[in-house]
Amino acid sequence: MTMDAAPPFTASITQQIAQQIRDIHPGPPLEAGWLDPRLGALLLLTLTLLLIAALAWLGRRLWRYWEWRQALAAPPASDRRLWLGQLHDRLRQEGLRRWPASRSLQGAEWLAWLDSQGPTDFQRWQHHWDEWLYGHRQPSHAQCQALHADYLRLGRQLLLGRLVHPRGTP
Repeated sequence: MTMDAAPPFTASITQQIAQQIRDIHPGPPLEAGWLDPRLGALLLLTLTLLLIAALAWLGRRLWRYWEWRQALAAPPASDRRLWLGQLHDRLRQEGLRRWPASRSLQGAEWLAWLDSQGPTDFQRWQHHWDEWLYGHRQPSHAQCQALHADYLRLGRQLLLGRLVHPRGTP
């Protein structure tokens, strides 16, 4: 008996085995989808969570800067000494909150230190600062506007940082 002529029962067994094997699916070929769908879903979930975290971080910084802007309104035409006192208090509060070591600084040292923290020029007012706060003089409206601009620049530097000046330029 030759191998070419297999007995009929062998052919029926081969057909039965082929029927059983047909239920086992090998999956898609590798070129059709190289990434496991579960891994793709995990990657998508991770990217979504990172995006949400980045947006929350950015939103918090923008919200804090908005609060910084709202904490001190633009200088009024009258009673500028009261406004300057509010500016001084706001700068002191933020300074103590961020840098407890700044507690001992006063006068020209305080203003110079503030200027070292951001792109401001508070130090140019050192000759008038004490007279405005504790004396009977009050700053002009133009001086108050310049102080307010420095206040806003300091807030942008502290709260937004590299979002505003990515290359470190003022």
